[in-house]
Amino acid sequence: MSFMTNMKTFAAVAALAVAGLMQPAAAQDKENLWADVQERGTLRVGVAEAPPLLVRDPKTGDWSGYFLDVMDGFASSIDVEVEVVETTWGNMVAGLQAGKWDISSALNRKPQRALAVNYSMPIWSYEIGLLHDTRNPKITPDMTSLADFDKEGITIAVMQGAAGDLSITPQVKHAKIIRLDGANEGRLAIISKRADVFATDSDIHRITILQNPDWAAQVLPQPAIAKQGIAFGLRKSVPLEDVQVLDIYLEEQVATGNVQRLYDAAVEAMTAE
Repeated sequence: MSFMTNMKTFAAVAALAVAGLMQPAAAQDKENLWADVQERGTLRVGVAEAPPLLVRDPKTGDWSGYFLDVMDGFASSIDVEVEVVETTWGNMVAGLQAGKWDISSALNRKPQRALAVNYSMPIWSYEIGLLHDTRNPKITPDMTSLADFDKEGITIAVMQGAAGDLSITPQVKHAKIIRLDGANEGRLAIISKRADVFATDSDIHRITILQNPDWAAQVLPQPAIAKQGIAFGLRKSVPLEDVQVLDIYLEEQVATGNVQRLYDAAVEAMTAE
């Protein structure tokens, strides 16, 4: 056997050995999420305030909202219970990646974020609205685009790390941006005049307007900002077949109108208070 033949044989054997070593590692990178959840008996769901999607009772600390209702239904379908894990929007992806919970709730589907998490199918739509006090003399009826609000002397509140922050911040050049922890803090910033507008999910603002018709209004900017689907987020290590288990459940909930019914019930509960 020639020297070259020996070298070719050695290279082939080495390549097979490397491939054999890599296969178990690749397999270990994938997790059996639902099997692990069923063994534990609980589905840990990361939540942060975004009414009516996710609502925290300030008196009891209990969580509700139609995205949590959907997770309750899914958990029942795989014979486990939901364990709520409270977090912030700024930590929603990092906490998921660190294994602090199994699924992140109510995430906007964005290409950049899809590099870090696996998304479920969307179950609701999202669009940023700009909440404001109708008595604020800085806000006039002819302000219809984000550019109209991007002026010196205007303060825009966003929820830190949430879709409003990620979408608004790169576009704003002149207005001041303040970053807050949750939706309640955003509303309070408008009431206290700490901010002129609060930029977040238009559905959140609809609740505020129904509860405060004497002063609350919103502008849906044209062109639209962050018109995206809202879904659940899972770790990148969760395989496609596990994502499909969730998607099959969600697909039926959307198609049968159950998600819409849960949304309507959540809005009614909040506005009846």
